[in-house]
Amino acid sequence: MNRYQKLAWWNLIVITFTIIITTAAIAIEVHIRGYSTLGIFFLAPLILLQYNRYLFNKPQSTGGVVSDERDSFIVQRATSFAYKSFWFVFFASSLAVHIFKGWGRGSVQAGILPLMAIGGALFMKIMCSVSILIQYGRGEKGE
Repeated sequence: MNRYQKLAWWNLIVITFTIIITTAAIAIEVHIRGYSTLGIFFLAPLILLQYNRYLFNKPQSTGGVVSDERDSFIVQRATSFAYKSFWFVFFASSLAVHIFKGWGRGSVQAGILPLMAIGGALFMKIMCSVSILIQYGRGEKGE
């Protein structure tokens, strides 16, 4: 397993852990008080995603390399796929809001906008990590 595969697994583990504890905190607080204002503070484990550049950057052997052209191409394709899928989902969700809420009626609360930005960033990180793992999983074992 190379550096990019380890980073992809690390991203998925941290994001899944954050989603689980945030959902649990919001559910408990809604059950107790009827509403939730505490859930945003449970997004703190996402700070661990900022340390990706320091993780797994040593070669596995003494004369080994960290990455090569194939690794760079896989990461580039994964980033491109994540970007394209983000815009597709963003457009579809915007259209769904208009369909369900009605055209021109209602408004979006200001507190929702930062959560949409965080959700979009997490979606892109998840899609990039999954596509990296899928691309490395294809092909023969000795390749």
